Amino acid sequence: MGWWCQVWLVMASFRQAAIRLLCGLLWLLTASARMVSASETLPAVNRSQHPISITEASMFVTRTTARTRLQMFAEDLVLFQGLEPDAADRISAADLRRGLEDHKAFLLEKFVVRDANGERLPGRITDLKPFEIPADGIPSTEMMKHSAVYEIEHAFNAPPEFLTIQQDIADENFIIPSEMSLHVHQSGTALNYAERLLPGASTTVRFDWDAPLSEDASDSEWELWFEKQREKTLGITSYSSVYSFVYLEPAEVRHELLIPLATLGTIIQLRHQDPSFVDVPEQEQIRSDIQKWLENQNPVLINGQSVSPLFSRIDFYSLDLSDFAAQAEPRRVSMASGRVGIILTYRPVDGVVRDAALTWSQYYSSMTKIPAVVIAGPDKVERFEFSRFNKPEENTLKWACPSDQLPQPVAPAPVQLPAPDRIRIPVAGLLLLLCAIGTLWLVPRRTAQNPLRWGISGITATAGLALLFLPLGALEIDHPWKRPEVSAAAASEVVQSLHRGMYRSLDFGTEDRIFDVLSTTVDGPLLEQLYLQLMDSVRVREQGGAAARIRSVDYELAELLPRGTGSDTPQYPGFSCQVRWVVAGTVEHWGHVHERQNLFDGRLTVEPRDGEWKITRMDILGQEQKSARTTLRKF
Repeated sequence: MGWWCQVWLVMASFRQAAIRLLCGLLWLLTASARMVSASETLPAVNRSQHPISITEASMFVTRTTARTRLQMFAEDLVLFQGLEPDAADRISAADLRRGLEDHKAFLLEKFVVRDANGERLPGRITDLKPFEIPADGIPSTEMMKHSAVYEIEHAFNAPPEFLTIQQDIADENFIIPSEMSLHVHQSGTALNYAERLLPGASTTVRFDWDAPLSEDASDSEWELWFEKQREKTLGITSYSSVYSFVYLEPAEVRHELLIPLATLGTIIQLRHQDPSFVDVPEQEQIRSDIQKWLENQNPVLINGQSVSPLFSRIDFYSLDLSDFAAQAEPRRVSMASGRVGIILTYRPVDGVVRDAALTWSQYYSSMTKIPAVVIAGPDKVERFEFSRFNKPEENTLKWACPSDQLPQPVAPAPVQLPAPDRIRIPVAGLLLLLCAIGTLWLVPRRTAQNPLRWGISGITATAGLALLFLPLGALEIDHPWKRPEVSAAAASEVVQSLHRGMYRSLDFGTEDRIFDVLSTTVDGPLLEQLYLQLMDSVRVREQGGAAARIRSVDYELAELLPRGTGSDTPQYPGFSCQVRWVVAGTVEHWGHVHERQNLFDGRLTVEPRDGEWKITRMDILGQEQKSARTTLRKF
């Protein structure tokens, strides 16, 4: 048996001993009270009652049934079945037998087991082990000395992933509430769960039927099992605790809360007709009440200015944890096991969070503290606790954004073309050759062999030919038929820089800032098209309340395409590139991170605008998902 089982058994033994001791003390106090009241001339009616009920419940869960043994004291028959002592201060045998029988229906009503959807499972009494009943009954002062055991069975069609146990063994006239000590064991495993339930309280237990832990599991097997359970439940391992996640980012501050409906019902009034469920039409009013509760009670300062919250999300969740991957569909939820997910988003006026201070000041008997997980930036994770027992300054979470995490401006890409090809025109040489030719025509031709004529022409032609190959007297001009083109290396660098800047625009929080950054890298109809697409994605993100981030953009290919002659060929000196890139991004909720890697193939057209390169056309030729996984934040 693992160390955890041993510790649990020891604690359970101490707990049972403590309960027995408490019962004995209560019995002594009751007996003393009876001795005092017996000496007074007071009516005997109800003198034996005290408002205490202690029930021990042991539940054994198999794939088809949950069998629960409820051990109760005979005193409960006085408390709940109205048994009265006679003139001799004894409870008659007939009344005791009648009370034991009537108590069956009482337990079936007050001890409730619900499935994952919050629906109540029908139960039936399968056995009753009564206490010994003497023929003359039992003195009212000795009712705590006797106990009976009821066995209740709840059946199900499939092995349950969740069971919610709820007890309401109480009377509205009681001053001190009843208590149930609950122990749950899963068949064939080492799972043992213990909880103390007061009237109206509930607890939810998750069962693993695929890879259950054996009863003789080692410590290392226990640790591995706990980690797997944490992954399966996306880190939300308790169904009665308040969870808090604070995201501190350069563009916004976000506080995500997960509150059990039962806890929320002790803080604000939840108006719903069915005491066990909240129906969809009733949830809208509860959303409004939650906003009134939280909108002005927990101040947040960003860059020294007070910022009001945007309620990005108020969702109602059942025990189906896959709800956290996307915004929950409207559904009826159980008061016993349902939860409310609340996302409060705080955005600075200028779109950049340089520093922030978040204070929580609302505490209640059911929520005296809020343990928070703080995610600051992309990778830093730490704990912080808001508590009514802290000093006021200790309940303020402060953060300053590191300068290297602040959104950085996207630098424009100036148009820089290589020097054009030049051609050299030997002006002097050409002139001398023309002179040589002219000499032959202009010098008088007395004879065909005029030496002066041929001499002058020869000397001039020789000098002209020499100057054709010498830089003397030459004129250089740009090549009229060969224009300079961007090199393949330069085109690859420019297109990657501009394309990466498109994604960088999402780092800026406001619409104006997003447009300004996007216009640094994109122009033409594509600018408006991409801007509208980005704003749609931002609105979807806001409605879902997710923390969406682009982690990286990596390029597998950025190849300059040869200039064509078709209608899609950019005007000179623009160019097109075949680009293949991988975008790695995350979407995060309540401490669990959905990671995605998508591969894109596309053709990007780049053209000059006012001396700067801009992407003017983007054609997506292919897209595929390379990887997808869900991970949990860890300290």
